[in-house]
Amino acid sequence: MNIFISYTLRDEVITVDHLKSISEVVSDYGKPFVDIIDNDAKDKQKFVIEQLDNSDLVVLLNTDSVSKSKWVRLEIDRANKNNTPVISIPLNGNQSISLNYINKYLRAELKKAHKAFKSDSQRLPFSLRSKYRQALLTP
Repeated sequence: MNIFISYTLRDEVITVDHLKSISEVVSDYGKPFVDIIDNDAKDKQKFVIEQLDNSDLVVLLNTDSVSKSKWVRLEIDRANKNNTPVISIPLNGNQSISLNYINKYLRAELKKAHKAFKSDSQRLPFSLRSKYRQALLTP
């Protein structure tokens, strides 16, 4: 499963070191993509869009400044347009970045999504079922 991690460094809650550690946690669930770490393309913006379009899941690191980031808005809007599930992990300046918290939150959200998928899967268009199933059922 390809997992796109959406974030902003704008409010300094998240650092590059945090992102490296978060990427390791997320790698338990699939192959993470973090722009600032994994993007060495010549056309960085195009590569980000390609990675987003090929993602099975988006994990939003939801800090106070996320709503001010045009890139995060674009990423979430595009994920929604592509019917890519988005898991938002709330983080703020009053809370230290806890990898255990992120891991537990991600696991709980994937479990909820799995239950929703099981009950709603018959309502999804057939073309989306396999993508959604892969994104939600693959640990």
